[in-house]
Parts: sequence; structure tokens; C-alpha cells
Amino acid sequence: MIKHAYRGIVLAASLGMASLPNAFAAPDAAQNARPTAAIMLAQTCAGCHGTEGYTRGDALVPLAGLPKVQFIHAMQNFADGSRESTVMGSIARNLTAKEIELMADYFASFPENPPIVKGNKS
Repeated sequence: MIKHAYRGIVLAASLGMASLPNAFAAPDAAQNARPTAAIMLAQTCAGCHGTEGYTRGDALVPLAGLPKVQFIHAMQNFADGSRESTVMGSIARNLTAKEIELMADYFASFPENPPIVKGNKS
């Protein structure tokens, strides 16, 4: 019961903070193909790993473009404690295998490097 409540709190908080930057962005074809559940789950990661898995700086691992198998393996290692962490172990233990797979597919669907956005330089 507490495990599910924690997951709900983390997901709700992440959605509240992280979904705002993309709230008004026009969806591209790839975004339309991504399952809504995967998008919502991935927002849990946005606070630290950046929206769509693109980080700023090199303090954290970027998730965009990460191969699915590598993402799943890392999350399993966080969950079972074989990979040390301060936050990730707690997060990984509260996700199901299906949720981790959805997130892995989501992040793998992005190019490794963020797209260059053309616009005004004001």
C-alpha cells in the first residue's frame, strides 16, 4: 500500500513540475507514436535527467537514446542494490518490469543528441 502511494506521489510531483515545459509544444510524429503511459512514467525522470532524457551538463547520465537493454539492466541493478545510488534504488524498486520496459522504449526512441531548435535569437 505504501509502495503504491509513494509511486503515486513521485509521479504526481514529477508530472506537476516536469510536464509544463512541453505542455504547449506541438507533437511530432514520433511523439504521437509513444504510449501515453510511457510519457507519464518518463516524466518521473525529468527533474534530474531532463525532459525527454536530455540532461544539461555531465553530472547525470542522459537517458535519451540509451539502448533499451542498457536502461532495463541499470534499473534492475538499482532495484536489487547491486548498483549503488542515493535516489535511483528507491525509484527503481517502486516500478514494475512493464513500467521499466515502457520507460526504456520511450527513452530509446529519442536521438542521443537533442535536436537543434531554430528560432529567434532575441
